[in-house]
Amino acid sequence: MKKATLKDIAGEAAVSAATVSYVLNNVANQTIPEETRCRVLEAARKLGYVPNLAARSLVKQKSGLIGILINRSGTDGSWRRMRHAGFVEYLERELSRRGFHVVLHSLDAASPSLDIIAERKLDGVFVVDVRSEHFHRIAGHFTEGVPLIIIDSLIDDPLFYQIVNDFEGAFTQISDMADNAAHYYVVMDDYNNQELMQYMLDACSLPESHIHIMTGERELRQFLSEHDGRKGIFVNEFTALLAAKYTLPSNIAVICTAGFPELLPQQASAVSYDDRKGEAALQLMLQLLKDTRSGPADKCIRIQAE
Repeated sequence: MKKATLKDIAGEAAVSAATVSYVLNNVANQTIPEETRCRVLEAARKLGYVPNLAARSLVKQKSGLIGILINRSGTDGSWRRMRHAGFVEYLERELSRRGFHVVLHSLDAASPSLDIIAERKLDGVFVVDVRSEHFHRIAGHFTEGVPLIIIDSLIDDPLFYQIVNDFEGAFTQISDMADNAAHYYVVMDDYNNQELMQYMLDACSLPESHIHIMTGERELRQFLSEHDGRKGIFVNEFTALLAAKYTLPSNIAVICTAGFPELLPQQASAVSYDDRKGEAALQLMLQLLKDTRSGPADKCIRIQAE
């Protein structure tokens, strides 16, 4: 099968080959209408165009590689392993549409090693759920001018952009399911970043006896038995799915952080971030790739649920 060229894409999209080049290479000094850009990207997808990253690197001194570094623990349960699946899938799809390739790499949250990543020249990096004490060692592996965006972590450093879910707003929305705090409990997802965990604890505004931090199914079942008959708020669809084995789905309300609200029982109520975190992360990265000084003034971006 003949490999698609810029000229082929130009013909399919009814634009010039130069316009195709500007769109596929994300040229910063060219203003391309959004409708034209989408038409070019759709034509490239339809024709199966695969960018030549080696040639692009020589011309632009860029690799075309975007890294997603996810910090994980060796004892992560299924609910944690799936937590970032929707976010990663969205970024991989949308970055690929724009001619980038995604490098997904798991780091040991307790002792991250960047030997593999250090061997690759990344144009931009997302660091997901990182412990504060390890963040600067990770960031130090990337040269100045490489955009680094922190996801699902609160880091006390004004140099870096951080994107987190607005848990305070989400808890406020979904707690309308009960008349007062004594009538419900919260099962929280467990994050490596302790500052984010503290933010979530503060956001739910419940006594410690009404909060369970997810560590395993047996512990969850015990906690649910102690709160039998009450309604519960669950952070992460997969913790809610485990809980549905031991409590009535009608007693389940979910703050959907994984991007899969369609998996929940019909009787469960939910608020969801959908792809909002992925959209915000993508647009910020594209903006910073054009100009690292062009980002918003507020370094901490909180995503609203609906």
